[in-house]
Amino acid sequence: MAKEKLQGWVHEPVTAVLGTRGKVAALRILWRAETAIPYREVVRRTGMAYRSIDLALGELTQTGLVEELAGGRERLVRLRSGHRLAPAIATLMQVESDFFAALRVELRIVAETCRRDGMLGAAIVGPAARGEELLGRPLDVVAVVAETGLVSRCRAAFDATGDTVRSRFGAELNVVCYDLAAARATWHTQTAAAVRDVRESELLAGSSLAALLDG
Repeated sequence: MAKEKLQGWVHEPVTAVLGTRGKVAALRILWRAETAIPYREVVRRTGMAYRSIDLALGELTQTGLVEELAGGRERLVRLRSGHRLAPAIATLMQVESDFFAALRVELRIVAETCRRDGMLGAAIVGPAARGEELLGRPLDVVAVVAETGLVSRCRAAFDATGDTVRSRFGAELNVVCYDLAAARATWHTQTAAAVRDVRESELLAGSSLAALLDG
């Protein structure tokens, strides 16, 4: 089936520019590039199929946001800085590049507060730590505290920031707190998935989960 042509794109240029994952991926690469780069290099850096990026760059070129330059045997492309949407796209890409880092800072502030109250370590685990999170799934955080009496205090501190994380980043938190003895007891029945989560976790504060569990 032939791809449906864009209609009314001048009236709704954001749809034309950001309407597919391929377009967003191509724009992300071109925004980061300091000079015009080959078509095939855009494809390589996105990791997507050539056909998807070829279609994306074709439509982006038609909108004028991307321009194609002569480059011998290579087709070179770059963002057209004078396009009316270019500054807004650049701002959006910059915000995106800082998005996870800003979320991590919010969680680190809470984690550092908990650390002063006896938390030994906290980390983002699971898909979000690997950059593989699914839309609509919660962001998993594991915290380990010194003793059982500190579990509820640590959990309450993370729960208190849940609304902020939800409103600023659109992410739901799923926080699991263990005391050290319980965490190590659970670790004795580890699965392959649990080992991967621990090894690839994103540390927020304190000691790494691997160090705490293997200690």
